[in-house]
Amino acid sequence: MALSDKRREIRIISLMTAASMIEDYVSSGVTTEDIELSEDEIEMLGTENKKTAAKLRAMAAKLEQS
Repeated sequence: MALSDKRREIRIISLMTAASMIEDYVSSGVTTEDIELSEDEIEMLGTENKKTAAKLRAMAAKLEQS
């Protein structure tokens, strides 16, 4: 079933918001004590968050084109 125009718009906003939140999580100053990860693990988390954010943005872009 196809999404209505309004539902598609809201989903795109949701995906972009989630991407921004995920991408900004580590750069917002999270510490090893906050999330019980080592510095190296936090760095890995930041990398993985960027990859996840890119996938969410790609999903939003695909919806914008449909």
